[in-house]
Amino acid sequence: MMTISTILFVCTGNTCRSPMAEGLAQKWLDEHQCDNWLAISAGVFALDGMPTSEETLVTLAQRDIAFEGSSTPFTKEMAQSATIVFCMSNSHLAVAKQFTEHAELLDQEGDIADPIGQDQSVYDALAMHMEPLIARRLESLTHQGA
Repeated sequence: MMTISTILFVCTGNTCRSPMAEGLAQKWLDEHQCDNWLAISAGVFALDGMPTSEETLVTLAQRDIAFEGSSTPFTKEMAQSATIVFCMSNSHLAVAKQFTEHAELLDQEGDIADPIGQDQSVYDALAMHMEPLIARRLESLTHQGA
């Protein structure tokens, strides 16, 4: 049986940034035949079962990513079972570090701003910012192109 390695993306409510990162990452993993890797997401202040923001779904759909999911609260068990936890901000990282040493900022330059309540162009720009970050991180993790 194949062991699945999990990449966990964490933001605040798990309705905008982390589901977008999850969708982008899963598409990258699928395109690179990384069948034993799975992208998931959660939020440090997420309510269980909230819908993913419409803007995030539109941004993903523009990239041929059909995303289905709802918000999931971030737990110690999730953190400890993940291969790596990528956080959107230093505040998320502080929470994740309480549960696992395998947590780091997705963007090593600093926090990725929360787009909630802003228009579609902000979400589209967010995806353009995250795509190369995610690709670099996943290449390194999965040793693709090594």
